[in-house]
Amino acid sequence: MHKNPGLGKLFWIISILLMVGISATLNSLSSGQYVIDKESEEIFKSVNEDEKVQLYVGLKNYDAASQTLNARLWFQPPKDYAFFLGDSVQAKVDTRIQVSASKIDHNNSDNSWYWTATEFIRAIDVELDADNFLFESRTKDIWFPFDRYSSTLTGLVQVCVQGCETEEASDDEWKSLPVEIVPYTASLPGWSSTFSLQNFDGESKKETFLNSGEFFVGVSIYRTPLNIALTLLISLIFIGGGLSMLLLFRSILLNHRPPTLSGLIWAGSTAFTMIQTRGVIPGAPRIGVKFDLFIFYPSLILCFVSGGLMFYHWISKDTWSREL
Repeated sequence: MHKNPGLGKLFWIISILLMVGISATLNSLSSGQYVIDKESEEIFKSVNEDEKVQLYVGLKNYDAASQTLNARLWFQPPKDYAFFLGDSVQAKVDTRIQVSASKIDHNNSDNSWYWTATEFIRAIDVELDADNFLFESRTKDIWFPFDRYSSTLTGLVQVCVQGCETEEASDDEWKSLPVEIVPYTASLPGWSSTFSLQNFDGESKKETFLNSGEFFVGVSIYRTPLNIALTLLISLIFIGGGLSMLLLFRSILLNHRPPTLSGLIWAGSTAFTMIQTRGVIPGAPRIGVKFDLFIFYPSLILCFVSGGLMFYHWISKDTWSREL
């Protein structure tokens, strides 16, 4: 038999190109992005910086099982109403900030929504329940990794423009400021999000943003493309493991291959590897999602059944050898 040096070179060229292609594809997939949708971005740009509040939103955690979103909100009023001091702002005038949330921590002395002049307005920590206002389907974690959710962020920011220096409240005059959303999430592992302005009935999004006196923003949460790609790759490993055991048993059943102890070891190690791999799937889905029902459980059952039948053929054969 003559060796073909050209075939060996072709093998390594194809292997290298395949590795480079896979690496380039995975690197092109987003591992998490936190953006404003185009329409909302244009509406925000239509208002001058000195006439709106910038609301920096940092998403901290999302729990798909309980459908709760934890976030940190940092309000930065225009320079006419507050001093910017890096990690916080100092109010120049009395300021009211109200946010609708299931849980909230205002991080001030009395944990209230009111700041008097010279007080520091620090970050506000909130927990929002997913109302899934933006989606009609796939809003439960059973649809992993194609599940998606949305929460609504609403509230208002008001500054006192007259009368708040006196003790009488009747002469106070308050001004509501439009609020621009600025994403500043560093990382929300496994998730991406998009912020989009919403509108009240009978109004356009721009009218709600400018004239309603409240901010009304939808926050959509969905799995990253990289998370989905890795999950699909793991699903191929599961399916391949189950089918390989089935095909091995078929070869034994048709007497194409003898039942051997090495085949039993292969079946056992494949089943064990599949169980261990299930625990490291990106996003850590709970047991019983559709991924399990359609991919993991069938593949694992194929592996166990094929291994059990191979064991029966191995232990019941008339002749045996010391072959592993």
